[in-house]
Amino acid sequence: MSQEIEKIKYCPAGHSSNDFFNSDDQNLIHLWGSCSLCTQEHFIQEFNTWSSGNSNIDKLIQESQINSICEKLHWIPYDNFENIEHIADGGHGSVYSAELENGIKWYWDFNTLDWECDLIGYKVALKEMKDSSYDVAEFLKVTNKNFDFAKYYGISRNPSTQNYIIVMDSFDLDLHNALTINFWNLRWKLKIDILASIAWGLRCVHEKNLVHCDFHSGNILINATLFFNDSDIGIDLSSCKLENDLILNSNNDKNNKIYGSIPYLSPEVLRGNEFTRQSDIYSFGGIMYEMVTAQRPFSDQAHDTYLAIDICNGVRPKVPDFMLNWTPEWYLELMYRCWSDDPSKRPTADELTYLFWDVFDGNIVENNVMRQLEIADENQRYISKSQKQELFELFSHSSKLHPQSCYISRSIHTLHGLHDLLEEIKSGKSSDPNLLLKSNESNTSRSNSYEK
Repeated sequence: MSQEIEKIKYCPAGHSSNDFFNSDDQNLIHLWGSCSLCTQEHFIQEFNTWSSGNSNIDKLIQESQINSICEKLHWIPYDNFENIEHIADGGHGSVYSAELENGIKWYWDFNTLDWECDLIGYKVALKEMKDSSYDVAEFLKVTNKNFDFAKYYGISRNPSTQNYIIVMDSFDLDLHNALTINFWNLRWKLKIDILASIAWGLRCVHEKNLVHCDFHSGNILINATLFFNDSDIGIDLSSCKLENDLILNSNNDKNNKIYGSIPYLSPEVLRGNEFTRQSDIYSFGGIMYEMVTAQRPFSDQAHDTYLAIDICNGVRPKVPDFMLNWTPEWYLELMYRCWSDDPSKRPTADELTYLFWDVFDGNIVENNVMRQLEIADENQRYISKSQKQELFELFSHSSKLHPQSCYISRSIHTLHGLHDLLEEIKSGKSSDPNLLLKSNESNTSRSNSYEK
């Protein structure tokens, strides 16, 4: 019996579906007017019609348009944005929402001999990078790896400030604020599903030989539906670094300064060592803590050098006593494994992902694990009036964070960098460079996402 052979397609320019777009992908031709090679050629023809003002950024965007069939990066003119609204300020800059008035170029239509645009009127987030030390080109190397949970469309530039802008998918909330709003309605089945999705995202980051370096609830992005499928959870990757670069840096001297939020930083990083996959797992422990308390770690104390020293000495956030009945014992043990002083004893993102998947699907051999979840839900459902009052007071307190706490990532002096000053700081002879001099409450209680 003869095997049916797919008919070769040709576009008007003479390209065929047997041609190769790149070394891995064949050319895609569709009768509605799409040809991958035609699209590639027209992107190349327009390279001399735009510039970001930075040759490295230009090169990375152009390479994306040459080598990728679908997930291309774009130079997006600032006048393509409309209805721009300020959302929040963060460590590297400010975040705005906007709509793409003209969308972005999708493919060259060989029928109309013009660009077919996608995402016209689509809402996006604009991250204006006001920190001059932030390397946008390095960030583009990360986004070129393509992630299902992090959609970046390209780069723009504010003509008034000359700051570069990262254009990405818009989300409604960050994880912390989503938990604060929905905490009482979350049962363990959904909590495990959320954690499985987050662990899977971190697993994907590590599989691409990246380290997140700033993993906390402000960088886990949520849509308000809270269905938590693949389209409802995102991870902001703008602090990710290539693992090989970090390994090379670790061969040099320790870091005097790092970037992040002290409560989520691992002991070894606070001491001046480089970020690693294991330090990301330590940060994941902080997210597990928030999942059961709706509180960020160490919200009741100053985020200063003294806290960094405490963390290095083994101090960890404490789950309130009245919440322990709502928290399975195996879960607490796993959380504290993530917080281990010894990085080698922490679980991997792969291990976390499969564990949470198995628990969610009920595939755990140990019946005690599933029974603990059932009991935890029952205990939370039937709490006493006094416990409800404690919870109310806890949430009331959480809206009044310590005035010198800070959950916006910032520059932190490591203990290595402060080595010669530590005794003077302890004696009061020198001021603590990690101590916020003014109340930071307005910066730590955001009602929206993107806390970077």
